[in-house]
Amino acid sequence: MLELPDLTPEHFEILVMRELRKVGLEISGLRIHRRTMLPEPDEGYLLEVKGVVRGAGWERRVLIACRRQQRPIVAAEVELLKAHVKEADAEGGLLFGAADFDPDALMTAEDSALALLRVTDGRTAFDTSGWGTPGHYPAWLPAYCAQSVTRDPLGQPRYELLESGKGGVIVERLRTPPKERRNA
Repeated sequence: MLELPDLTPEHFEILVMRELRKVGLEISGLRIHRRTMLPEPDEGYLLEVKGVVRGAGWERRVLIACRRQQRPIVAAEVELLKAHVKEADAEGGLLFGAADFDPDALMTAEDSALALLRVTDGRTAFDTSGWGTPGHYPAWLPAYCAQSVTRDPLGQPRYELLESGKGGVIVERLRTPPKERRNA
């Protein structure tokens, strides 16, 4: 079995920028806002980068959180991001987590200008994408890929691979005021 490269904070930041550009979003003015090592049992880190994300005809000041931890991401961590977005004077947030998301975390993000994304290994992403025969991987497959995280009709997490030019899943979360999303 192929060994995955370590997902260091630097590698995570590069991965996030690649995935945002892949879906057609421009990123500028990046600077590190926070870099924290997480205590046990998570044995991971939180890297927050502040900047501007642009799409066709719009732009938002955002806080991009890269969260690497062992256990699923829960509602308290989404609440923490909300507080950090406010502290950073940003208009929205992107939470890239290298773990699964708890259903309560998705509900907590619903009324906010937050987009949740999961980072997973490329082989798992390919096997679940329907792009080809599971177990037969193309040479171009990256070690890690990002997936949007939404709720299915039963409130459980639904993961969908980010695809080229399909930034709408992120833009919609950042663009539409939460009250309008609820009434739509």
